[in-house]
Amino acid sequence: MARLTDEVRRLFDDKNFAVLSTVEPDGAPHSTVVWVKRDEDDLLFALPRSRRKTANLYRDPRVSVAIFDPAGPYESVQVQGVAALQDDPDGTLIDELSHEYTGGPYPGFAGPNPEWVIARVTVEKVFSPWPA
Repeated sequence: MARLTDEVRRLFDDKNFAVLSTVEPDGAPHSTVVWVKRDEDDLLFALPRSRRKTANLYRDPRVSVAIFDPAGPYESVQVQGVAALQDDPDGTLIDELSHEYTGGPYPGFAGPNPEWVIARVTVEKVFSPWPA
């Protein structure tokens, strides 16, 4: 498990969008833009159960996550790790993230009443311009 520096934590704590990359069945990357929450040195994502990225994670939990500050795009980091999935039947995390990112309830991008899971990523490697 890798520890995140204060600079890396700030990137994940600010309202920056992350790019979550999972592994397709044929080994190709599958990348999507997601909202993210940091819990200590773990990263949390709310994912609809029906999405391809979620199926990929059930099959192969390895991920890569990239994030940058739009105000200073050279302030960026990539992490690699392993995701553990847990059910979130009430959509607690997506509601929390929606309030953080939009200021209100989840607007329903995933369609009506999707089943939600939480992906908790344990970071194993950090690729950052800042020294550890």
